[in-house]
Amino acid sequence: MLTDARALWSRAMKEFLTRQSLVLINLSYIAIGASLFNNINPILLIFGLLCAAWRIALFYGRVPLLPKLLLNSAALLSTSFIIVLVYKLGVFSVMQHLILLGFSLKFLELKSERDVHYFVNTGFILVALFYIFNSSIVTSLLGSLLILLLLSVLLSIHAPHSLISQQSKLLLKSVVISLPLAVVLFIVIPRLPSLWKVPLQKQATTGLSDSVSPGEIAQLSRSSELAFRASFSDSPVEESERYWRVMILDSFDGKTWSQSLRKKEEEKNVLRGDGSLYDLRGKFNSYNLILEPHYKTWIPALDYSLVSSSAVNLSDYSLRSRQPVFKRKDFTADLYQSIKSIPINAERRLQLTALPKQGNEKTRLWLAEQLNLGLSREQVLKQVLRGFSEQNYRYTLQPPVLGTDQIDDFLFTTQAGFCVHYASAYIYAARSLGIPARMVTGYLGGEWQADLNFLTVRQYDAHAWAEIWLDGRWQRVDPTAYVAPERVERGLEDALSDSSEFLAEQFFSLQKWRHIGLLNDLRLGLARLDYLWAVWVINYDNKKQLQLLTSWFARYAWLNMLYGILIMMLCAFLFVVLITFKPWQKKKTAAEDRLYLQLQVYYAKLGIIRAKGQTVSDYAEKIRRGINRPTPLFDDFAVNYNRLKYQAGLSTEQRNKLLKQQQLICKQIRSGKH
Repeated sequence: MLTDARALWSRAMKEFLTRQSLVLINLSYIAIGASLFNNINPILLIFGLLCAAWRIALFYGRVPLLPKLLLNSAALLSTSFIIVLVYKLGVFSVMQHLILLGFSLKFLELKSERDVHYFVNTGFILVALFYIFNSSIVTSLLGSLLILLLLSVLLSIHAPHSLISQQSKLLLKSVVISLPLAVVLFIVIPRLPSLWKVPLQKQATTGLSDSVSPGEIAQLSRSSELAFRASFSDSPVEESERYWRVMILDSFDGKTWSQSLRKKEEEKNVLRGDGSLYDLRGKFNSYNLILEPHYKTWIPALDYSLVSSSAVNLSDYSLRSRQPVFKRKDFTADLYQSIKSIPINAERRLQLTALPKQGNEKTRLWLAEQLNLGLSREQVLKQVLRGFSEQNYRYTLQPPVLGTDQIDDFLFTTQAGFCVHYASAYIYAARSLGIPARMVTGYLGGEWQADLNFLTVRQYDAHAWAEIWLDGRWQRVDPTAYVAPERVERGLEDALSDSSEFLAEQFFSLQKWRHIGLLNDLRLGLARLDYLWAVWVINYDNKKQLQLLTSWFARYAWLNMLYGILIMMLCAFLFVVLITFKPWQKKKTAAEDRLYLQLQVYYAKLGIIRAKGQTVSDYAEKIRRGINRPTPLFDDFAVNYNRLKYQAGLSTEQRNKLLKQQQLICKQIRSGKH
């Protein structure tokens, strides 16, 4: 049966793949599928692996070729299934799945070199999709490795008899040669706007959302993912003032803080218009943000900031991008000392003091008792903060579960929580006392790297604090600072009562092991490289290009910038040509040719000269007649030479063995032992 299957397969298609090319094709599929794993439905990846397994079985003659009708039917059914499976994720996700589906189905029709070309080109498209949402230096290197793997597939197809080492050497040489030209073109070619717009997929966001309940930011703070980086034009702001506001939450339903409908509508109107006008005073600094993709419009901002035209300012001092941040993006903002407050009207005051009518009776009763003792509303709020610092409250990422009356349970029972617990309880108390209050979510602190003057803020720096309306302006109050002042002064890890909670589920994160010197140096080194990569590669735009080229050519007043760019491109092109053709190198003579030339020189002294165009076999016969000595040495020499020169597929071991035999024959001929 197996013999019949092999014969059927052999008659149907002559196998053109080698074992090496088949392995590389499968490796490239697995690597590209793994790189897109977070954005692809696992069912499609499993289907692709089954297609790859079928092609392997076909290579070994275990299965027959599929009929064309069956192939077309499989393609149609799988396409329909994928569209139904992922259409809710958005147009971009559907496109991505369909391209990977075509990549998978190509296994079923790999019958010629042309099919391999289609497979590799589809792989290049998938790598390009990978680059859209992955732009760090580590992921960029990963994408480069995927490209090299696809190129190695082409080499294995077009040079099937070459050794793996030879193919690798050729691939590396091609990369090294093309790199200088690529760098020059990257520096000097203008950044043109894209001719089309990539549709955004409905992807889960990374980071803060527009609603929060106790414990949610605690979960976010278990992540070491990068949120953004910031650099300052002047000295960085003090550590205690690094409150990066993101979202204002002004509505509370008893469990969750969220944006009110009024707040959401205001934000939409601002994004559609020109933004809110600020009366800012006393500019003293500016900063640049490199923000990681989070697929929303928020931008972290210090108080009080004013951004460029690519973003807008909201009336609550928050910043918003005009477009969702779906890739690494930089923003520049000016920093001011103060702002003229906009008074809140009666309607807004009512909304900012609103609370559910029922629930948390213990808290309401305690607040009423404090007022009955003759304390003012402001003094009662100070009592709340004093309780956080003097009583047995505990700062933890693993607080006990709260019941229906969350504020009561936290203040009078568990007394353990994260920043949202403390901010929520404080704002609840302020609103109960008739003082307008709101929650602010964002990030606090960050890690300052003095060598390159930039601040790294990660998801575990996520924070929540309160703002209350007193004396005609919004004032920041951070209740967490009273229970865990280390959180404000030194960061999250130092604030936790149990240090094992810090990145407890991030075992492979370098942040978790930063107390180990070698790993910490590696972490900081990668952070520096990634920051420079973001500044000079990812965010290298026309503005930076002009600044860079101007600074270069300003030293040479006689050199026009356009001519300078042309000279740079010409030099890069000449470098590629010279490295490729190496005109300074003489053509290396093969070992078999050197032995043949030695034989010709030896017998030329005896008057036996090789005629022009004479083959090695004819020349050997001419020598035998000239010396009039019958011997098989000359025939052996001719046979070995022809094998070394023209026989394809000789292994290195076989070639070396023939060369040794040829050297021995030459030695015997010159010694006269024939």
